[in-house]
Amino acid sequence: MDTQPVPPIARHNSPGPDTWRDRLAGFDRAMADHAAQDWTGQAIFLNERYEAARAELGYWQAMARAGSALPPLTGLIMTVKACFDTDGWVSSCGSQVLQDTPPATRSAALVHTLRMAGATLLAQTNMTEFAYGALGVNTHFGTPRTPLDPTGARIAGGSSSGAAVGVARGYCDLAICSDTSGSARIPAAFCGVVGFKPGRGRYSTDGMHWLSTSFDVPGLITTSVAVCRRADHAITGSVMDSLPHPAAIRLAVPASLPDMGVDDGIRDLFNACVTAMTRVGITIEEVPLTSLADSARIAAEGRIIGTEAYALHHDHLATDFDRYDPVVATRLMNGRDNPACHYMKALRALSACRDRFDREIAGYDGFLLPTVPLWPPEVVDLRDEATYLTLNRHAFSLTEFANRLDLPSISLPVGKFPVGLMLTGRRGADNALLAMASVLEPLAATLHQPV
Repeated sequence: MDTQPVPPIARHNSPGPDTWRDRLAGFDRAMADHAAQDWTGQAIFLNERYEAARAELGYWQAMARAGSALPPLTGLIMTVKACFDTDGWVSSCGSQVLQDTPPATRSAALVHTLRMAGATLLAQTNMTEFAYGALGVNTHFGTPRTPLDPTGARIAGGSSSGAAVGVARGYCDLAICSDTSGSARIPAAFCGVVGFKPGRGRYSTDGMHWLSTSFDVPGLITTSVAVCRRADHAITGSVMDSLPHPAAIRLAVPASLPDMGVDDGIRDLFNACVTAMTRVGITIEEVPLTSLADSARIAAEGRIIGTEAYALHHDHLATDFDRYDPVVATRLMNGRDNPACHYMKALRALSACRDRFDREIAGYDGFLLPTVPLWPPEVVDLRDEATYLTLNRHAFSLTEFANRLDLPSISLPVGKFPVGLMLTGRRGADNALLAMASVLEPLAATLHQPV
């Protein structure tokens, strides 16, 4: 992609906090925008409940006027990725294979928790089939496009493609998604919104359909860090950390960054972000974090994702192989012949690598990278399978570290560019990460061009 990013389209704001009238009017404008668009071949919603959602907002409005106490997320609109069970909807995982299964009779724990906290459910979002891809391509339901490309040619990223577009266009405030190698953060970066991958165990996986039992975590895509923190608090009940003074933040940049294949224009934007942060007193130093590349290599050589994905899909592959996306089916089958000793050896090696990372990051609160090293490709460029596989692997080459090492990680928008600034924290320090992200967010968001 040319190093000059495409300009953004005009975007509708999410329902505002000032009055319920504003919230309802904002919802109506957003739904009118959705109805006016041609989603042929690029669907972002697989199921929806527009009228029920508006009625629910009206109910909360009446409760507010009556002076009733309201749940903490009342007024926020949410969507759910199709790999989470939602009562009444088929959990298709973006695939024909599961399209004919019965609708879920109960919602995933995370869906239920956010609903009980007052969030209004709007829709189920499209995704890469079975979350096995970082570019958002779906040959059956269509491939969503980033709203930051007015030509409509460039992908939204994946696998949580529909989730990111829904947030970016102002149709919802938060989206439940999953993240195996970057599936919350990659589309967030390409669409100019916030994508959060928590540490393992922070959010319940009950009712989530897995790709990799070692690396999958539920995540969030939101309009802002503030909304992300509100949702996280509602889910976990943990006390929000106070925002740190910039001078108290110490961050690392991997010394291997020059060898990570980052496009020149994205590197310029990243450097501009670093400059803006150091100007306000944040300490940022180059550190040789060798465990990052080692963790990616161990997972790839041990074929951890492929082995686990094949085990989960073994029965369906035997009976419904022809209903899979051909590229997804081939990748799933590649996990069939991996020796158990290679798989187990890789898991043990990753555990040791995590311990080494903890030593390498000592003295720092986390590290910074661009979220994705390339600009969002055009859909037409992904029709060739070899090109698709190459770009797919490159797309998650920076986000995967957090999954392999079990670290909390968040992608922040950089100006109006389809680029993300990724902050990755220490294991178990999700609250601290979100607090730091609140400090970094405005510094990256106001960036207009490389300096």
